Amino acid sequence: MKDSLKVVLYQLVFYLVRLVPTRREPRHLLLVKTDEIGDYILVRNHLSLFKETASPYKDYKITFVGNILFKPLFDLYDSQIADDVIWLDKKKFRADLWYRYDILRRIRKVPASDAISLVYSRFWRKDDVIIAVSPAVNRTAMESDSRLIPSYERRLTPRNIYTRLEDSGPETLFDAIRNARYIERLVGFAARTVKTSIDVRADVGSFSLPAAFFVVFPGSGIPEKKWPAARFAEVSRHLAGRYGLMPVVCGSGGDRADCDEFIRAYAAPVLDLTAKTSLPQLLAVLQAAVCLVSVDTGSVHLAAAVGCPVFALYSGLHYGRFAPYPAAIAKHFYPIYPAGFEKMVKEDGDNIDYELIPIDMLKEIPAAKVIAAIDASPIIERGLPV
Repeated sequence: MKDSLKVVLYQLVFYLVRLVPTRREPRHLLLVKTDEIGDYILVRNHLSLFKETASPYKDYKITFVGNILFKPLFDLYDSQIADDVIWLDKKKFRADLWYRYDILRRIRKVPASDAISLVYSRFWRKDDVIIAVSPAVNRTAMESDSRLIPSYERRLTPRNIYTRLEDSGPETLFDAIRNARYIERLVGFAARTVKTSIDVRADVGSFSLPAAFFVVFPGSGIPEKKWPAARFAEVSRHLAGRYGLMPVVCGSGGDRADCDEFIRAYAAPVLDLTAKTSLPQLLAVLQAAVCLVSVDTGSVHLAAAVGCPVFALYSGLHYGRFAPYPAAIAKHFYPIYPAGFEKMVKEDGDNIDYELIPIDMLKEIPAAKVIAAIDASPIIERGLPV
């Protein structure tokens, strides 16, 4: 009942916003990328294509709509691609009707002639509504499978939100490649080398980082993705005992409880940087680390972007889209899957719907499997003591 009421209220807000008067300017592009930090890392190196000399959008005014979580990275690295930016707090967008109305009204007032969504997995209430309120005549997105969208939400979604849907490849295509090919088609460029690399520009001298350390990222905003703190501690004790590395604990303020639980379980010295680093500083910490140990979070994409070896735990959900990384993009990226998932792939890999893998399957992964992956990897190349 509560969700049904929210749906009704969301629709009411949409129809109210559609009453706001609009105007259009020629050559004004609304560019929308409102999913998570990791998703932004997998597209950001191709955003500049919109402004290249041969791009049909090179002389367009660009208004960018982005998730406020990656604002520090956008401001530092990519602000030159946009003339104006509207930042979206997704939690408030879901919970606060007045905030939702205000954001959609602001987007409605952008006098765009063209609108492009850079979001692959889109839902009406979270994503498509942003394009639907725009006055843009030309509205473009990637084709995506709607089978996971609840039937009632499909019924609520207006028809013909987009005037152009681009083939985005199979669901198992790595997202950085999908994004690159999509943007290249929009601007009419030939395929280019796909990279997610990012140069580090932050100073972390004030943190007094250990001489040899690894980063442990024990938190997750999704409860089903969380891995037991005791297992993170077991892996960390192995890294400390065999390789002489100190754990550096990282996470946002929302990860505080998970980080504290890990620190108690580890019961040995750590450097706790939870909620102390900006995103640019986190990149610098990861670049200096021997490796990262984490569940499937944005941290794994940040680490891969600066060349830090990654040991990441996955359930198998979205297999191919976000992991494994192609070796040409990130050489030392080691996804670790539960035995149950690996058995499924071995026995019936061609018929698995990877979008339906239970996300909490990663909790089945034992610490010994992560330890074995670390010991079998060439991370000694990163300067570990012999």
